[in-house]
Amino acid sequence: MTVEPPFFVSAPGKVIIFGEHASVYGKPAIAAAVSLRTYLHVSASQDEETITLDFPDIGLTHSWKRNDLPWETAERYSTGKPQPTDELVPEIVSELQSLLSQHTNSIHYAAAYSFLYLYLCLANSRTPGFTFTVRSALPIGAGLGSSASISVCLSAALSLLGNHINAASVKSEEPTTDNDDLTFIDSWSFMGEKCMHGNPSGIDNACATHGGAVMFQRMQSSVPSVRTTMRNFPKLKLLLTNTKHPRRTAELVGGVSRLTSKYPKTASNILDAIESLTREAYNLMIRPFLDQDAKSRMSDLFEMNHGLLVALGVSHPTLEKVRILTDEAKIGKTKLTGAGGGGCAITLVNDDVTEDAIHELSKKYEENGFTTYETTLGGKGVGYLSSSSTVRTPEEFKALETRLDIEKAMQVDTLENWRFW
Repeated sequence: MTVEPPFFVSAPGKVIIFGEHASVYGKPAIAAAVSLRTYLHVSASQDEETITLDFPDIGLTHSWKRNDLPWETAERYSTGKPQPTDELVPEIVSELQSLLSQHTNSIHYAAAYSFLYLYLCLANSRTPGFTFTVRSALPIGAGLGSSASISVCLSAALSLLGNHINAASVKSEEPTTDNDDLTFIDSWSFMGEKCMHGNPSGIDNACATHGGAVMFQRMQSSVPSVRTTMRNFPKLKLLLTNTKHPRRTAELVGGVSRLTSKYPKTASNILDAIESLTREAYNLMIRPFLDQDAKSRMSDLFEMNHGLLVALGVSHPTLEKVRILTDEAKIGKTKLTGAGGGGCAITLVNDDVTEDAIHELSKKYEENGFTTYETTLGGKGVGYLSSSSTVRTPEEFKALETRLDIEKAMQVDTLENWRFW
């Protein structure tokens, strides 16, 4: 069944909830989707010879002529249903460079590169021109999987236009199961992530595609990495606080490496402890429900994981400030997420916390220069909406001013017409 524009696709961001830094040493880590999402609107171009990528949140708008794309090279690698390769195809990459040469901003370059590579692989020379308008409720570059969320949206939309997958049919209240369409979207979004990051782990695009949560373990040497998806992990209320303090992931990873070299036995015990609590969390998260005891245990594991990461030297005064303010307000338990050293903190909110208490805490965060998002862990992955009563054109979509405006217009959790793969 061919899907005709206009339509929307959407995919969530992610946070790492357990196992940061230990994952570098072959230990498992768990990431979960968050309800902050990226949205892509696909519409027919006024000129069917023109392909446009419009991403107002990062100041990128660019058009290409359909016939200027290297179709002859791309179609040499496409027989039947497109299959992703182990690595990006060098000949396609080479021919794309002339189409990307004017993008000197690294974020613009990465977005355009990923878009064109996926377009060449999933569309064809007969595909008429479309306008792809991207809006994101996710902070860009905050370690929340925004690039993977974008890549999943592009992969899903182009797979629909190329008639490579079936239309989404799962309602929001229905469970998600394994299927070939999700696997196809996931595998091609991983190629888009390769365009943006070179050597991604695959965990971000897995969360954005499947939703729920993912346990990931990068094995040593030639042994394949292990990825276990928990698609129907129950939703949990979360506060996500961006300290806005810049962090350098490579420096933080290097600092842990120096510590493990200097104190091998002590550091090894810390990493083993992180692995142990990550597996404990996994055993809780694979249950079809989380009762009060399970939620209490999850909170304990949050607190312990943060303490172990402090011992590895990857916290920061801004992150500790978030944790102290949360503890004082008795909102829930807080830990850093991602590399640490600044960036974001996540708080697992207690069930009995009122909106007024969260509002008061958010004001204190703002006084310290932080930005807080009320969100949920878990939930659906990539989804499709045939039409919206509030947003009908690219211009209306671009006119949405804030993250809250975007979420209010898109209503993924409440609008009945959303369908998921």
